[in-house]
Amino acid sequence: MDNIKEIVRENLVMLRKTHKLTQIELSQKIGYSDKAISRWETGEVTPDIETLNNLAELYEIPISAFFEKYTPERPPVVEARLQIAQKIAVALLGIVCIWYFAIIGYARLDVLFHGQNWLAFIWAIPLSFTVAIYFNVKWGKRLFTPILSSGLCWTLLLAIYLQFVEFHTFLTFVSGVPLQIGIILLAFIHPTTKKHPRE
Repeated sequence: MDNIKEIVRENLVMLRKTHKLTQIELSQKIGYSDKAISRWETGEVTPDIETLNNLAELYEIPISAFFEKYTPERPPVVEARLQIAQKIAVALLGIVCIWYFAIIGYARLDVLFHGQNWLAFIWAIPLSFTVAIYFNVKWGKRLFTPILSSGLCWTLLLAIYLQFVEFHTFLTFVSGVPLQIGIILLAFIHPTTKKHPRE
């Protein structure tokens, strides 16, 4: 019996703190004095079944939870933030891989870049934008897609220009103008999806 009382006492404290309530705030919600709540939480007195039922309704838990070891679940907001952080980490890992290979390219691909090894880092920029666009389309917000697409467009053109500068390809940047206009126009086109009635 003493063990059950101790479990109830611990759960009362844990639930109140999990819901970020002071003893005074809780007392105002359930109509008991803060002194009574203090006595419950010190184990001096154990609330009756009716009171525990009121608390269970307040905390939106079954009354049986008071008699078991309570393990608080992660709040939905925290869970959502963790998922976002994990997705960002995966996207950044993909970009880090690109720059890792750019470093290898800088060290090894002298023949390909004709002594201009630094171009490996230039080409890594549009590739990074490509990875960012992929993960943004998969997990991110539609708002960022045009911004990332613009970054890809101009950095790709820059890489092409620097790679083939001896051919005087400055007009390469002119081709970016219609591409940029296309990206802006696509940003205003919303995909249409058919809504199916709920069964």
